[in-house]
Parts: sequence; C-alpha cells; structure tokens
Amino acid sequence: MRIAAWLAAGALATTRLAGQSLPGRIDAVRDGRVLMTFAARPGVCGDGRGGVWFHGSRATNFSEGKRTPCIAGPVRVAIGRTDEQTVSVRQWVGGSWSSGGSDVDLGEVAPSSAAHYLLGLAHTLSGTSADAAVSAAAFADADDLSPDFMRLIRDGTASIETRKLALFWLGQSDAPTADLIRLHDSLEPFALREHYTFVLSQRHEDAAVDALIDVVRHDPNAEIRKRAMFWLGQMKEPKATKFIQDILTR
Repeated sequence: MRIAAWLAAGALATTRLAGQSLPGRIDAVRDGRVLMTFAARPGVCGDGRGGVWFHGSRATNFSEGKRTPCIAGPVRVAIGRTDEQTVSVRQWVGGSWSSGGSDVDLGEVAPSSAAHYLLGLAHTLSGTSADAAVSAAAFADADDLSPDFMRLIRDGTASIETRKLALFWLGQSDAPTADLIRLHDSLEPFALREHYTFVLSQRHEDAAVDALIDVVRHDPNAEIRKRAMFWLGQMKEPKATKFIQDILTR
C-alpha cells in the first residue's frame, strides 16, 4: 500500500510539473540539473561535446575545438540548480545525455520558449554560464529574438561579455541593419562600442558601410574611429574601399 501511494504521489507530481510553463517547471526543481532539448535552427550542427558550427546567411564557424562530423541538433541545455536558484548553464548541439539520479529531464521543449527563457536568464548570470545561455538561445529554431537581444545589450547590470555576445548574435540574426544602426548612440561602455564596429562589419550591406563611415567621421572617441576604419578595410566593399582611398589621397 505504501509503495502504491508513493507511486501515485510521484505520478501526480509529474503531471503537475508537465502542466506548468517552462520557467515554472525549472523553478520547481530545488537541487540538481534540469535537462531539456529543443530544435536547432537550420544551419546549426555540433559534435555533442561543445563544438558548434553555424552555417547561416552571415556566420561561418562558431566552435570550440577540432572539427569533427557535425550533427544537426538538437540543442541540449543543462541547467544547474542549488537551493532553488539557477547557478550554471551548459549547452551542446547533438550527442546524447550523460544523466545522473538527481537530474530532471524535461524532454523536448518548444524552441521559442526555451530561447526566451535562456535570454532572460542571461541577465543574472556571468562567465561561461551566461555565454552558454545566450548561445543556446541563438542556436534555437525560435521566433524573432531581437527584442530579447536588445534588452540584454542595453542592460547595464549584465556582464559586459554577455552584452557583447548578445550584440554579436543580434548582428548574426535576421534583424534589420537599421535596428543595429539605431543602437549606436545608446551603447556604453567603450568595450561594447568597439565590438559594435566589428558586428556592423559582418553586415555586407550599403547601410552597414554607411554606418561605419559615419562612426569614422563623427564618433567622439578616437579609438572607436580607428576600429571602425579598420573594419571598413576588412569588408572589401566598393563603397568602403572608395572611402578609404579618398582619405589616403587627400
């Protein structure tokens, strides 16, 4: 009877957990790891050990380690929980789990829900955990994440490295170049503004070239102007090349 009651209670708890939202399901875990998988966006593949390659319209490779046969998803995320708080995030693409007895496996979840949750979580994390949360969200086959990336970029309480990574992935997304350009005047501190010039240079469009030229001409910081000039030279776009040649021949 006791065994039957215990099994019934466990089944009821599982049913209640399954009916909650994704944040609710994760917050319900006091200690241990929460595991979840979700579909990767087209062009994302990995080796299941941390190496990830992204063959999108803008990015080339985003990997950690030697290239091996690439598996097209899913994205796997492990969230570490201690005393009802999230303390770590790890992500893989492809491969399989190595789970323990304290793990709670949520199975496959909606990629958009996972991505929005992870980007929200990144506001309070730092280091490799924040990087993993942002990158896993960027790899998800999710809806438009640009508002989430924008909020993270502008969050002065988030770590600067996290904000730089969010800026990078916003640049790699399908967000209009005009949205990136509008960020310029509100970006602080220096490290973020410097990174912005690189992100713009990855957009091989006239609008991005024009924006970098504007930085060269008008940014109050000499170092930022130098970085914008450097990345203009790397773009090898006709308009950028002409601008540099005009300066050199004055």
